[in-house]
Amino acid sequence: MTQTPLAAIRFEQGDIDGFLTAIAAALAARGRRVRGALQTREAAGGECHCADMDLTTLHSGRVFRISQPLGNGSHGCRLHPGALAECAAHIEAELRDGADLLILNRFGRGESEGRGFRDLIGAAIALDVPVLTAVRPTYAESWAAFGGNMACNLPMRSDAVLAWLDQYERSRHAA
Repeated sequence: MTQTPLAAIRFEQGDIDGFLTAIAAALAARGRRVRGALQTREAAGGECHCADMDLTTLHSGRVFRISQPLGNGSHGCRLHPGALAECAAHIEAELRDGADLLILNRFGRGESEGRGFRDLIGAAIALDVPVLTAVRPTYAESWAAFGGNMACNLPMRSDAVLAWLDQYERSRHAA
């Protein structure tokens, strides 16, 4: 098992949000200070027939609406960059108060283009807080370029995630 501070669960389908929620709950039950945000979607509807997307922070439970209505006929990304930036700033403040792990719902388009949670990931690394996220195949190359030798890929299995974190913590305490 690798000792990298960045780990991504590679996935194409399946309930990655439910999986990350279960990981966060298991770690919190073990006394770990888990910070970050996970995504939820409401039922599709409204004038643009899209589902609203929210990020809920793991520590405080604060909800950020990260989607924005663009109106009928819109097919572009509905991500609200201002709301995402506000969420990132909130989480970074929580990290500075102490954390054992940062979980972020995705390394996606925004992060691949140098935006999104990219700066938050950097802040976590600077604070010596490991980061767990999820990556679709579309963004795997960008993830590899971003993380370099500091990143690894994990299967969507809780034992693999927990082993990665345990190994990382052991290596950090041995240094």
